[in-house]
Amino acid sequence: METKKKIILSISIIFFFELCTLSAVIGKEKEYPEKPIQLLVGYSAGSVSDLSARALARVASKYLEKPLVVVNMPGAGATVASNELVKSAPDGHTIISLTTGYFAYAVHQQKIPFDPKLIKPVLGYWEYSHIMFTRAESPYTKLEDLISFGQKNPGAVKFSHPGRGSGPHLMGLVFFKSANIRAVDVPFKGSGENVSAVLGGHTTVGIDDFAPAKKNIEAGTLKALVACTDQRRKDLPYVPTTKEVGFADVSIFNPLGIICIHKDTPVERTSKLHNALKKAVEDPELIKIFDNMGQRSQYSSPEIVEGTISRAEKIAVPLLKELNLFIE
Repeated sequence: METKKKIILSISIIFFFELCTLSAVIGKEKEYPEKPIQLLVGYSAGSVSDLSARALARVASKYLEKPLVVVNMPGAGATVASNELVKSAPDGHTIISLTTGYFAYAVHQQKIPFDPKLIKPVLGYWEYSHIMFTRAESPYTKLEDLISFGQKNPGAVKFSHPGRGSGPHLMGLVFFKSANIRAVDVPFKGSGENVSAVLGGHTTVGIDDFAPAKKNIEAGTLKALVACTDQRRKDLPYVPTTKEVGFADVSIFNPLGIICIHKDTPVERTSKLHNALKKAVEDPELIKIFDNMGQRSQYSSPEIVEGTISRAEKIAVPLLKELNLFIE
């Protein structure tokens, strides 16, 4: 009888230690991140979106146990990369850098092979800063000069942008319509061509992100007439914003750079990623990197990101339908 009790006790002890070991293994498997996190970027290396994502990845290494590894997957305006995210395991080890503009107007201009609702914002980490600019020799020293000329001379103002259906294109349409100016819309394939057209005097003004025009503005060959934002730029304190001069709807197309994740990712993992990236966004090192790029590091909560998308979408969809760019 005594021997039987000893055997039962031995088995119980072994079972107890095996259970403890199993619990430890399970607990270890649930740690996040368990491996490097892929940060997908839907644009080519060297683009503003790519450089911004790489800056975030560099600083985020201070706050995450594993690195963010940038993977460029250009194609279809970030849809190729987005589709890759949707197909990935929802475990938080694949995330993507997008913009609010992607959801507000880009997805409405193409056939999307997935439900965009499967992609969930984690946070916003920077803000694009679009401006309206003209060449230095232009007779327009301030925005009011352009508005006055345009109203008196219908069709005389030509505004260029980096592509039909882009944020700058929609900004221009909203601005000139609100200003009661009949302007000629001149699309180009990318920011380089857009800036060159204004420098060459082929168009009256251009609308684009600040980064492509930065060198020419600093060199004095281009001048900024208005910042299509709600806040003045630190490096252009003398340039008013569209909000200040009465065109508040224009800045809604100034998108936020955002980090997104598969919507089925466990809440605890999404929360841990959010908290780490928020620290990176507010880190002085990242703020300085973005300042040098001509951009602004800015934390935006998931709620702010979703609200920005919703407001832009309400204005964008009717415009896209007018332009025959909307795809059901």
